[in-house]
Amino acid sequence: MFNMLLTQNSTPILGVCAKLLSYVMRGIYMLFNMVGIENIGLCIIVFTLLIKLLLFPMTLNQQKFSKLSSLMNPEIQEIQKKYQGKRDNESMLKMQQETQAVYDKYGTSPTGSCLQMAIQMPILLSLYYIVSNIPAYVPEVKDYFEPVSNAICSDYDYFNYLDDISSYDKKDDIKFSKLSGVVNDFEKTEGNNEKVIDVLAKYSNKQWKNLEYTYANMQEIVTTLQNCSEEDWENFEEKYSGKELKSFKKFENMIIDEDESKEFINACNSSYESIVSAKKDIREVYNFGPINLSQTPYNTLGWAILIPILSYLTQWYSARLSFANNPIDGDNPMASSMKMMTTIMPLFSLFLAFTVPAGLGLYWASSGLFQVIQQIILNNYFKKIDVNDIIEKNVEKAKKKKAKRGYMANMLTEAAKTNTKTISSNAKTDSQSKSVNRNGKIKPGSMAEKVNMVKDFNERNK
Repeated sequence: MFNMLLTQNSTPILGVCAKLLSYVMRGIYMLFNMVGIENIGLCIIVFTLLIKLLLFPMTLNQQKFSKLSSLMNPEIQEIQKKYQGKRDNESMLKMQQETQAVYDKYGTSPTGSCLQMAIQMPILLSLYYIVSNIPAYVPEVKDYFEPVSNAICSDYDYFNYLDDISSYDKKDDIKFSKLSGVVNDFEKTEGNNEKVIDVLAKYSNKQWKNLEYTYANMQEIVTTLQNCSEEDWENFEEKYSGKELKSFKKFENMIIDEDESKEFINACNSSYESIVSAKKDIREVYNFGPINLSQTPYNTLGWAILIPILSYLTQWYSARLSFANNPIDGDNPMASSMKMMTTIMPLFSLFLAFTVPAGLGLYWASSGLFQVIQQIILNNYFKKIDVNDIIEKNVEKAKKKKAKRGYMANMLTEAAKTNTKTISSNAKTDSQSKSVNRNGKIKPGSMAEKVNMVKDFNERNK
């Protein structure tokens, strides 16, 4: 269980958020599995829909703020022009007060949409990690990769030695060329099972074929090495020292010894069968119609290019619908920046969706599609309601918050006064108790006796 966590995001906020959301993804997968459907594409679409529904209240509040901003901004800009060039403290204070008065008038604040964005960003980034590495967060999918990763990890050292030897004088041999490609794919995994699965989850069709070919032709590869001369083996050994040399000699003996080499070849043949079987299961899970969601559209082209195109179109159209609801004020630099961002971001998603596994592109495309539907609903909603009703509700809500804050402030003030009285009372009681004996008489030499002496003196001299 601990090793599985190595492939997940481990940063404090995103890691926890991704872990929590992964339970949703896993739950969706298991529900589909109960009715005999195991498909990552459907899970991603339903998962995206649920997240959109979860974030809908925040999106609604954010767009309400945008609607109010289109009314507030001209007033705020007038205030800014009024105090333009004035940097003295009095002018700055007045500008802040007048600006705050505008926000109070509309029942909102300068940070009206910041909270929604602050909550949404970790969720959206967490979704990226989940969708881009499904096996790390859905153990049922991970199980399909384990037969392949176990085979690769068990042969990891031997494959590295085979590659080193092949690079010595057999670079043109197609068998060794494919072997070298497989070794390079897993070079940074260091034989770690979880890291191997991370690589396999993004494997292309060509890479799968190279892996199958390597295991299927292990007999010929071993036979080729058995024909190497003693001088060749001595040259190979010069590359290693210490523990690596000892490990290499064990590998060398395995190749030369017929019984051990036959056992190794049989193991590779068995692994080959496991790989072919696992690949079939993995494709059934990852295929979304004619598209393999583990493939990168840039490398495979074909039907997979539809996903980046849909991702771009849905996000671009969603942005247009958003601006139809909130027209851009040409004099507002922030609004102009937002318009530029909503033009650039769909293009950016188009580029990324071409270069990442199609599963992640499907998430962006389905997210864009649901955003379009959501925006159409919101636009119709805002057409039916009067903006003055929004302002009235906001002002009422703001008054209640201020009243609550005032009540809490009074409570704290009263508590502070009570504590002060208690401390004073306790101090007085302590002072009196120290000045009086058990019989209730003033103790000689006490502070009370001195006070009475001063009092008597003053009385006599009146």
